[in-house]
Amino acid sequence: MVCISTVAYSVIINVKPTKPFEARKGLRQGDPLSPLLFVMAMEYLCTLLKPLKENKDFKFHPKCAKVNLVQLRFADDLLLFCKGDIKSVKILHKQFQTFSAASGLIANPNKSSIYFGGVDNRTQQHIMNMLGYTKEKLPFMYLGVPLSTKRLTAMQCEPLIDRMLNRIQCWTTRFLSYAGRAMLIKSLLRAIQTFWAQIFVLPKKIIQFIETICRRFLWSGSAEPTKKTLIAWDKFYMQALWNICTKKEKLWVQWIHAYYIKGGTIWNTEPKSASWVIQKIIKAKRHFEDAGYTEVEVTKIEKFSVKDMHKSMQGEFQKESWRKLVCNNHGLPKWIFILSLAIQDKLATKERLARWGTIEDKTCSLCQRENETVQHLFFDWEMPATLWQTLLHWQGIKRTKNDWQEELKWIERVAKGKSAGAAICRMVLAAAVYHIWQA
Repeated sequence: MVCISTVAYSVIINVKPTKPFEARKGLRQGDPLSPLLFVMAMEYLCTLLKPLKENKDFKFHPKCAKVNLVQLRFADDLLLFCKGDIKSVKILHKQFQTFSAASGLIANPNKSSIYFGGVDNRTQQHIMNMLGYTKEKLPFMYLGVPLSTKRLTAMQCEPLIDRMLNRIQCWTTRFLSYAGRAMLIKSLLRAIQTFWAQIFVLPKKIIQFIETICRRFLWSGSAEPTKKTLIAWDKFYMQALWNICTKKEKLWVQWIHAYYIKGGTIWNTEPKSASWVIQKIIKAKRHFEDAGYTEVEVTKIEKFSVKDMHKSMQGEFQKESWRKLVCNNHGLPKWIFILSLAIQDKLATKERLARWGTIEDKTCSLCQRENETVQHLFFDWEMPATLWQTLLHWQGIKRTKNDWQEELKWIERVAKGKSAGAAICRMVLAAAVYHIWQA
């Protein structure tokens, strides 16, 4: 403790450190040494708790005995487990008090709680009086997510939905382009969902609702839900099953092996008494089989790739010839997004809106003569045709204008490869399509 309480700092000014000065209150939170010292302190707690398995009076939690699990921690959050009898709790609490006396890390009674399961009221009251902690019920929020012994309900996922909606309803999102919204969904909204999904499997209704929110926000910029989507979590279960086959040093994998697999093979395990999540993970073996993998081959996979597994399950299929115009394009994201819609004839032209019954007038707003279609806009009338010819001449290309489909086939051939000319050609196409559409 002397090293922690006698701290000196030095400030670098003009590349030279100043004369060291002492800190009055010792090591402060945020000091680079703090995480290392905390890990060293918690290692001492582990050392105190390890001998408990040899103490005949101490009994593990029924679902922790086979893996000798007593504690889990993340940063300064600590979870302690034992059987709900007075002797076991007293022994565990004594070891923690020994740790507190040595390290100075004391549990805050106002932020600490005790949770019971299958313990009679008299024993519960005795234990609470002995520890001085309040009794709470599951589920409880831990690291921003609810922890529960039962299947997560849609009601318990409200904080997840609220966080996503708050991000979408922020006023700044109103000014985002399609590409900006797509980037926000990928980088932020999906990250919020992934944080929850890596801890437990989300209910199907919540998955549907999240997918609906993201789709609605992408196309309309609002967060109003629709009822049109369903997403499968087969790949999530496959990755979890691969972890069970290969990552045997992980605690949760050891726990599943100890209580359900019990020395057998995963492919022959049918844990009917397990929770629904465990059953879903074990049943994911059929997806590996559909992709052509056996249990031995799954065990030999060094790194699980969702992309590679998706390709194996998908099988052979014909690739779109225009994919390189979009995927290898160095233009602005908003250009590329509109280009991909135009190539697939998915732009909301008047002709398409009329088919949906949204509008009746299909006349082009620019020329006021013909119906507004993708073929008409690119590059079937004077203004866009002249613009496209000018851009081609700027690149040194002399060519007679054709219809949209023929022009795409031609540019697919011209814009092949990694040369500067091919890259510029792809970018010019994307820019032209975007600005014509915005006009």
